[in-house]
Amino acid sequence: MIIIDRINIEKMILHILDSSVGIPALSEAEHPYSGDIIEFLEIHIEKVFNDINIKKAFFDTQENPVKNICMEIAENNDTFIEKTKEFAQLMYDIMAENASIPPCDLICSLFNGDGKKYLGFFILNYKSSYIHYVEESEDKRINKVIKQKTTLPNINQKIDECIIIDLEDFSILLKEKKYEINGQKEYYISKYLLQSKDTLSDKEKIDIVNKVSKKIVQDYYEDDVKKIAEIKNAIVESVEETDTIDIDHIKTKAFNENLELQNIYEEEIERRGLKEKTIEVNEPMYKKIPKTQKFVTDDGIEIKVPISLLTGDDKIEFFNNTDGTISILLKSIKEIQGK
Repeated sequence: MIIIDRINIEKMILHILDSSVGIPALSEAEHPYSGDIIEFLEIHIEKVFNDINIKKAFFDTQENPVKNICMEIAENNDTFIEKTKEFAQLMYDIMAENASIPPCDLICSLFNGDGKKYLGFFILNYKSSYIHYVEESEDKRINKVIKQKTTLPNINQKIDECIIIDLEDFSILLKEKKYEINGQKEYYISKYLLQSKDTLSDKEKIDIVNKVSKKIVQDYYEDDVKKIAEIKNAIVESVEETDTIDIDHIKTKAFNENLELQNIYEEEIERRGLKEKTIEVNEPMYKKIPKTQKFVTDDGIEIKVPISLLTGDDKIEFFNNTDGTISILLKSIKEIQGK
């Protein structure tokens, strides 16, 4: 994830890619500039750079059609219109062969972010919404509510998919979704359009740590509530102390002197594709790290407890009863508020 403070739009163009029409509607000129549209794009670009679903990617080979397009635009801005049309056609050809990929508007933009030049391809998948429609006849007017199927994400929503190319080193920031390709769900943008290799997004990294932690507790601690709390608390401690999720800190803190489990934990994380020992955490990512644990009983009783309180017995304690039920004891409560 990259924090960008200043964004300056140099060029933008809109191409319409609806495979149901039969051909793409490729624009022959840049999009007219207006304050509202520039603000719309700048806000969405800023959101993309702060999105924890964004991942880094790299072109797999030197001879790559999309990379060549980007290099030509970087060398000569005057090729922007024609080269974005080439990109749009490449994308449309893949869409035309795979009906599961939704129609979209493609905004291509050349922009500066904190002095660095980027080329962005923002895929605005159509969303359904409802609008009013006035139908006039000879003798009366009828106001109707109709479903509009080609509306775009508004300024408060996130863009589902996008590609941002750094025009200095041609590295890629990528956000994509899986669609059914040849009978199975695949990322078509990275595999077929960009032909790139990618790394994990911040969200995928957090998910791996959480899933492995849960699996280890299930397999070796019989879903012990306190043990999963110890792991989650170790994650929070690591972030607060170092601004990173430190795998060594977590495994040492959670599994103490059990070297075998420490190795199993680390190996399972690596097996799932996370090779880094430390994961940098910024504010948007920190908000996604769970700080509380929610419990729901079979009777529908819900309890949400700060993770730090679950690692000891000072505030809450769990008892396994002889009849197979569980009792929960809350301690030293000064005040209870109904919410």
